[in-house]
Amino acid sequence: MRKAQLWLSVSTVVGLLAASCAQATPAPQATEPVAAEPTATSQAIVVAEASATPAPTAEVSEDQYKEAPQLADMVAAGDLPPVAERLPANPVVTTPVESVGQYGGTIQTASWWPEVGNVQLYFAVEAPIKWKADLTGYEAALVESYEWSDDGKTFTMHLREGLKWSDGEPYTSADWQFWWEDFAKNEEQKVWTIPAYLRNNDGTPITMSFPDEYTVVWESTDRPLYIDPYFMAQGFWEFAKNFMKPAHYLKDYHPEYSDKTWEDYTNQDKWWQTPGYPCLFAWCLTELSEDGQNYTFSRNPYYWRVDTEGNQLPYIDEIKVEIVADEQTRILNCSQGKYDTAFRICGGPNEIPFLAENAAAGEYHFLENYLNGAGAWPGYMINQYYVEGGKNYENDTPEKAAEIRSVLRDQRFRIALSTGFDRQRIIDVAWGGIGEAKGATISPQSWHFAGEGQAAYEKWANAYAETDIEGANALLDDLGMAVGADGFRTLPSGEPFVLTVDVSDWGGSLKVQVDAADEMKRQYEENLSIAVSINNLQGQPDLDTRTNEGYYMLRGAHISEIDILTYPDWMYPIVNRYMFPLEGRYFAKGGEACTEEPNESSQYPCGVAPEEGSPAQLLQDLYLKARDTATIEDRHAVVWETIDVIVEQGPFVIGVGGDQPMPIIVKDHMRNILDFGVVGPWAPSTPGNQIAAQWWIEQ
Repeated sequence: MRKAQLWLSVSTVVGLLAASCAQATPAPQATEPVAAEPTATSQAIVVAEASATPAPTAEVSEDQYKEAPQLADMVAAGDLPPVAERLPANPVVTTPVESVGQYGGTIQTASWWPEVGNVQLYFAVEAPIKWKADLTGYEAALVESYEWSDDGKTFTMHLREGLKWSDGEPYTSADWQFWWEDFAKNEEQKVWTIPAYLRNNDGTPITMSFPDEYTVVWESTDRPLYIDPYFMAQGFWEFAKNFMKPAHYLKDYHPEYSDKTWEDYTNQDKWWQTPGYPCLFAWCLTELSEDGQNYTFSRNPYYWRVDTEGNQLPYIDEIKVEIVADEQTRILNCSQGKYDTAFRICGGPNEIPFLAENAAAGEYHFLENYLNGAGAWPGYMINQYYVEGGKNYENDTPEKAAEIRSVLRDQRFRIALSTGFDRQRIIDVAWGGIGEAKGATISPQSWHFAGEGQAAYEKWANAYAETDIEGANALLDDLGMAVGADGFRTLPSGEPFVLTVDVSDWGGSLKVQVDAADEMKRQYEENLSIAVSINNLQGQPDLDTRTNEGYYMLRGAHISEIDILTYPDWMYPIVNRYMFPLEGRYFAKGGEACTEEPNESSQYPCGVAPEEGSPAQLLQDLYLKARDTATIEDRHAVVWETIDVIVEQGPFVIGVGGDQPMPIIVKDHMRNILDFGVVGPWAPSTPGNQIAAQWWIEQ
């Protein structure tokens, strides 16, 4: 229902386009969907994580295996082993979205920076564990299965016997051992630091062991690892970038095995920029132009998935990517039908009318079930430990900072900010009416909100979201913020007060953030008599410093997440970011164990301990409770408990609107593309939540 309403609002904005535009070639309809589109009442997955979690097993026999014609030619010429020898003993059988496909063709698409991350999300997300297609949970992918011990402190993965790198070398636990012992734990390399999810409570790295060729074991000494393996499923930056290390290839560049330096190793260890680097995905990089502007990812002959008729995937030969840094040029290219698949490159919701007008001529169509997934865009974080140092005032003193901190932490002030403006008016100004007026949440599509969780979502989205200007002013009066001679409210002490709002292009559009903030300023000043200063920090070096050091008051943001327990920041202050930056730093630094002294770059290098019974402490305790909870259902329940705390003691983010539809377009000849995903949060890896290897081009 929400999706239909949002696309109806887009249609209104388009203004009843000419019939020829409205009749653009429709998207092909799926006849055998892998997973139904999730709805508000879809059931959460019911899996006890301490039990084994197998991947789909093979349903076709070796004598049914078939391959792309170009690979068959290589086999015939003696340049490649037969397909049955290239596949693992138990390849993953993938059910096509529409139909078994045709081999051949090239996808033309684009990115805007050298890492081509938006294209990596097509296929470089098939980690040991990946997101399910409907985003209701996780499943085994690269590995055969995985399980936890009864106490959760031991996590075991079983690799696929016979699975190979794209150059034909075996993929075994030796590759994991090389990564862990020769790279991750090697103190001489400065490229990557072992993250918190691979550490014990005391900060030391967990133990990894490799009892045989196909088994990898993680062990913690002092805490369960129920959540930690799921980090491998998030985006392309966890597994593909940091875990996927072909030992047979990289040892030639590793200082302990060669005469190379760590700089040499680092320059080589970029699979997305190094042609010939062995990979495990459906396509691997084979060409990169000298100017770095054109990439070719070609079919992996050892890819480990087949379709239901035994055809080795992928169907499509190549993916060609051009770098187009200028967004307006990309949008124009999209409108002209230049790209076969266009995820995250055609601008935002405001470009939908223009792209719709050109759909028929460009021979493309929209994927209408792709939404941004924003729980708030924009939303305004309220700093819960404001300190001096940000130079928001000439008299930037500890005393004034303490009073401002007290105001920002006062629930009456935060409720007044949330109820003292017209959300729909800001949506009209910033988005041309596109989006849903609501309070700030994480992504509405989050798996935490399936089934029983929908009630928790509705409670959160509706909290303090109704306009009540009279009530908001009464709260400010009760707080002692009197209106001064200049017509604006003062601090309770009578000191002048200006609410500073930091903005940038967070979410992908500086114009949207600036337009929304300007309208927010107008309404706060007219409705609440609060003076507002907009601080446009786009491109400024102190943008994140102001947030992380506690110097900001409000900051415009894009709030979204599907699995809040892998990226907890929007609900749990456990890192140095967002609404509780200094309390989060205290948690991340180990609390009282941190002994760093104040320095030029930070007054609080160890953060600030949350006060007893404060929201920050309650939320940190709830994170630990969720982390140590064994089952998915019970962890969802802890998230709902957390929402109760946020509603009862919040708001900590002022939401305006969210869940806008996004301009995701594909050419009319593309097949087997599942029409469901969110593109605001990158961690759920859409469109890689589905299997891009089974896309095909009707020729």
